[in-house]
Amino acid sequence: MARMIPAECDLSRRPLSEQIVFEAIKNNLSDEWKVFHSFDYLSRDLNYMLWDGEIDFLLYHATLGFLVIEVKGGTISHRDGQWFQEDRPIKPVVQAKKNKYAVRQLLEDRLLKAIPAKFAHAVCFPSCSKHMTWPAEAQDIVITGDTLPYIESFARQLLMDTPIPENIHGSLSESEVLQVLTPVFEYGSKLSDRIKVEEKQFFLFTEQQCMILNALENFRRLQICGCAGSGKTLMAVKKAQSLAAQGKSVLLLCFNQLLAKHLKHCVKDNLLIRTAAFFEFAIELLKIPEDQVAQYRDNPRLYSEVLPKLLRTYIERTCLCYDAVIVDEGQDFTREAWDVISLLPELDGHFYIFYDPDQNIYTDGLHLPDFGTPPVTLNCNCRNTKKIFEALQPYQSTPGVIMPNAPEGADVHILTGNCRANLEAQLEHLTTQEDILLQQIVILGAHTLPNTSIGADPRVGRFSIVSTEEQLKKNEVQYFTFMKYKGCEAKVVILLDVTPADPRWNARGLYTAMSRAVHKLIILRS
Repeated sequence: MARMIPAECDLSRRPLSEQIVFEAIKNNLSDEWKVFHSFDYLSRDLNYMLWDGEIDFLLYHATLGFLVIEVKGGTISHRDGQWFQEDRPIKPVVQAKKNKYAVRQLLEDRLLKAIPAKFAHAVCFPSCSKHMTWPAEAQDIVITGDTLPYIESFARQLLMDTPIPENIHGSLSESEVLQVLTPVFEYGSKLSDRIKVEEKQFFLFTEQQCMILNALENFRRLQICGCAGSGKTLMAVKKAQSLAAQGKSVLLLCFNQLLAKHLKHCVKDNLLIRTAAFFEFAIELLKIPEDQVAQYRDNPRLYSEVLPKLLRTYIERTCLCYDAVIVDEGQDFTREAWDVISLLPELDGHFYIFYDPDQNIYTDGLHLPDFGTPPVTLNCNCRNTKKIFEALQPYQSTPGVIMPNAPEGADVHILTGNCRANLEAQLEHLTTQEDILLQQIVILGAHTLPNTSIGADPRVGRFSIVSTEEQLKKNEVQYFTFMKYKGCEAKVVILLDVTPADPRWNARGLYTAMSRAVHKLIILRS
């Protein structure tokens, strides 16, 4: 597999034709090739005047040389000496040849010597067939969609047939080439830049995954079992919005307050959708004063017995019902909670439950209501990078897969030793070297902040670690227990004080905590 620079194709910027060629080149060239993709540059013409240029693909092989490829998608034709793309005049061969000389000039200007290497050019028409007849200027330099799988032999043959000018001697090392080209070609080398590209890919993945919602139209009551990152929360929101658009009253429930806050933001104050954490929903309906609730918040009986019993009486007395009830993170609820929640949909209403058994860290098993039909299973992760997905696999009980073209992502870093010192070093690196905003980072642990290595002093170097849901102040970084953060996600997650001897850091705890990271995961072990 070729080394692509940048490693991923920016789906938001590049046309579909280039995306297709990117994947074909990446998968069908050997690892001897370095492929630079999509960049703008300034060069000088023969009159030493500056002009802008753009190269679609530059293939570099240490012994064979350089091959510039110009890509043109759609219908391509050639009439009366003129090329056309969808009836629009183009000059693909001239453009490829011009870029070829620009690359040579760039290397000569930077290395201050003639370049003893082969330079060739080609054009790629991914929507065309090899059986077409090309004009003389394109003979033997056109690669089409059906010949892209043979890009290795095509590139090798073309460069072997290209001579080096006789008056140029000397040598050119791969390190010299990369020293010149990598800073020019490799945009997105920082984590902050890679995140921008990866975000676009994840958006497309979750949109594709949400097509499963079409199947839900035939079921009024259904359980959806999905692995972490399979898009369950997004599906729950989209289903709520779809039903509300039909004029139905919708109750969108979850267990955690942080997730409820996120869901409320997603539905954008839709008056037909009521969004809440279940027990806060109960407290609000029952109008229990906060000072009374505060006395018992740490008592498990409040949630397992008292609130479900009071809410059941309230529902039966008021006949409170919704046209649709949608529950996210359904594995978190007890049997007593389900007995009450099951009373909330109308008799012929919609009832959907999204859950992940591997994130069941609160109860002694699943106690979901029986709908009489097997659950729909979502086993495709469309949120995490491949590196994070691979790190999750040892802790996932059900087989999972990841999108084939998911971004590779940054390495998962596991650091052992002084957690405070390692945390400071990682925060400094992320903010100064990777241009990550502190708002994009979340620190997760198994205990409340005072009971971690942070202790009573929240200052870690120039940073302050805070347990707050409010707007962050300068140099503040959020900390939550992974239990509180269930169902949420962050671009960068740092796990703090991961200790094998701590029962909270069991397989389900690790799986739940690690899967919150979308782009970068750092594990600090004490």
